[in-house]
Amino acid sequence: MYNENLVEDSLEACRNLDVIRNGAAAGRLFEELRTLNENSSSHPWEKVLDEIDITSLKQDIAQMDYGSGTGQAVSGRTRARGVSRRRVLHNFTLAVSCIATAFFLSVFINSNVAHQTTIKGESMEPFLKNDDSVIIQKLSYYWDDPGRYDIIVFPVTDEDENGKRIHYIKRIIGLPGEVVQIIDGRVYINGKRLDDDIYSDEKIADPGIAESPVQLAEDEYFVLGDNRNMSTDSRYTYVGMVKRKDIEGEAWCCIWPFSHIKKI
Repeated sequence: MYNENLVEDSLEACRNLDVIRNGAAAGRLFEELRTLNENSSSHPWEKVLDEIDITSLKQDIAQMDYGSGTGQAVSGRTRARGVSRRRVLHNFTLAVSCIATAFFLSVFINSNVAHQTTIKGESMEPFLKNDDSVIIQKLSYYWDDPGRYDIIVFPVTDEDENGKRIHYIKRIIGLPGEVVQIIDGRVYINGKRLDDDIYSDEKIADPGIAESPVQLAEDEYFVLGDNRNMSTDSRYTYVGMVKRKDIEGEAWCCIWPFSHIKKI
């Protein structure tokens, strides 16, 4: 049987010592009190309590390995909360990293590799129609110059309602250094009729500035729409010759609508 006074004093100490937070710590204190009582049997309990080294007791309790009971449960819950918080932080950091990587990758691809554009108007019919969705690729022009009959995208001087420069999509007809002229509705390059143009066979009603020979500089291209009589292109000073530096890419494929999907 435990000494009644020992039990009461232990409980009183537990109520007053802030280091006592669970059963294991209370047991540690109880054992300390019992040992003091046995070694100091001639002392009243008030004296025994005064002889406890509280500082040492706090250090011992702080270092205790709660291997069972309430201590183990509390420690387990604490570790679980710590692991949970670390997992949440890790997942959050991973998600932010993935989103940032995807964003910068998309910006890089859109600016340097390829982007989507939508055809507006009838100037490239029948090959490309109004509202066709087209992928414009930029890679090939990093190593090679644009060629005859390539379909290119380039800006013109005007701006849309959002303050962005308007872009046109046309087909290259005249190359740098060539002389282009439209005679009797047909295109002539360096004085010879362009007979291998399979993209348009209609006679051109308005030759524009190409009524007279147009000498292209070493960095200029002469472009026309496939729908020659419904196109604003190099025949008009509003568009004029296209500089090599202004070419933003080549039409690569049509991806929408499904009925128009094709490689260009």
